[in-house]
Amino acid sequence: MKFLESLEKRFGHLALPNVVLGLVIAQLIVYALMLSGWLSIRELVLDPDLIVKGNQYWRLITFIVCPPYIAQGAFDALFLGLFWYIFWMMSQTLENQWGVFRFNLYLLAGVLFTVLGTFIGYFIAPEQAIYVSPRFLYTSVFLAFAVLNPNIEFHIFFVLPVKVKWLAWIVGIFAVLGIVVQPTMGGKLAAIGPFVNFLLFFRSQLVESVQSGRRRAKHNAKVQAAKEEPFHICTQCGATDRSHPERIFRYKEAEGVPVGICDACRGPE
Repeated sequence: MKFLESLEKRFGHLALPNVVLGLVIAQLIVYALMLSGWLSIRELVLDPDLIVKGNQYWRLITFIVCPPYIAQGAFDALFLGLFWYIFWMMSQTLENQWGVFRFNLYLLAGVLFTVLGTFIGYFIAPEQAIYVSPRFLYTSVFLAFAVLNPNIEFHIFFVLPVKVKWLAWIVGIFAVLGIVVQPTMGGKLAAIGPFVNFLLFFRSQLVESVQSGRRRAKHNAKVQAAKEEPFHICTQCGATDRSHPERIFRYKEAEGVPVGICDACRGPE
């Protein structure tokens, strides 16, 4: 984290507060233009072939303002508005927890890795058409929010309370499946891009989580082993309070050492 601190000292003054609010407003404007027929999402998505061959360099930026999806009905538009609100809310929380510069850097890294993955895939298989939107970037923001705020509850369908850490597992699984089913190499690498910055930013927390899980598993194994070990052992026949729970064990000293004997070996008193 010293590297991030040094970057913030040098470039922190360039950070933009409420950058996601501006992004949401831009997407809302684009969404309205698309509904009115003045704009098509195909004109904005990241298409490396048109960038390389058609010099349409604006796509390196405009794909970020593509709406998550184009809602057709009022009900769909309601959920789109809810999505934007949750995205902004999570971003505000991350910005407050990290600071403006670090959150800006997280978003920028996600965009850069997305673009890099897209072009690597394009040059590997230039015959495959690639159209990239920022939806995987939303997932990386959600996962960052979940790692830092695991116990915050979301109400699914406004009723069912679920902690965000469980939702993160579900979202992560679907994100991996989304990467697997991507039909092109460029699409796969572009989808992986935003998760690279997630791993970079949360590497220490993820490693600590794995190590903590291992320590917990070892501790539980020791506790379980201690529970399974017999407390009483007969020194004559080897019976224990676990193998013969009906027996009564007593102790006597032999050369200053307590020795256990079960009632079967002790005989009648």
